[in-house]
Amino acid sequence: MTFRSHTTVYRVAALAFSMLTLTSCATDAPASEDASKDVAPISAPTTIYEGSYTSAPADDILGGNTFTSPDEADRSDVESVARTAALIMHQWDTTVDRTETAAAVRAKPLMSEEWAANQIEPERNASNGDWLEPAEHDAYSVQRAVPAIGDVAQDVAPDKAVRVLDVTWRWVARDETPLQGTGHRQVTLYLEDNENGWEVVGHQTRDLTAAVGGQR
Repeated sequence: MTFRSHTTVYRVAALAFSMLTLTSCATDAPASEDASKDVAPISAPTTIYEGSYTSAPADDILGGNTFTSPDEADRSDVESVARTAALIMHQWDTTVDRTETAAAVRAKPLMSEEWAANQIEPERNASNGDWLEPAEHDAYSVQRAVPAIGDVAQDVAPDKAVRVLDVTWRWVARDETPLQGTGHRQVTLYLEDNENGWEVVGHQTRDLTAAVGGQR
């Protein structure tokens, strides 16, 4: 990850500064020791969102550093793009996310520009009640996505496809408190292939009885 390479560069710089201080003060041992103590440890920033940084350890950010990244999708494979997008759209971290849409925002690199522009967080979280207990324990979701049962996937054209996945998730508390809350949704994704590879141009999600989420 990027923050590791930054950390290496900063540590080398700090070590070089420390060695330079020790060399310049070689004739005065006590002064050299004091100077080395003045070199503060440098912590590299860790990227959370676009243009946002934090000094918190990476394993405390976005699902304990377990969340799927858009870069993991094979853009030449429609199945890979559909599954990766479906997973990301249901990856929530209650220490960072304010609404469910925060996950869809992180999936924007896998979307067309037009559809990505539609991923805007609302004022209120549609699943606020379901998030109350997980939020009390700084929990994050762990999800699983599999193709939906039935003849629901469609190859509309060589460059257009529809994929439907069943996504289930559970909550993991950072304080190790057992949490019973789970979720189950069916996600329909509309995809097109262009010069950048496959991308999501629309999606909709459906709970057990009610349709929620975005529509094309």
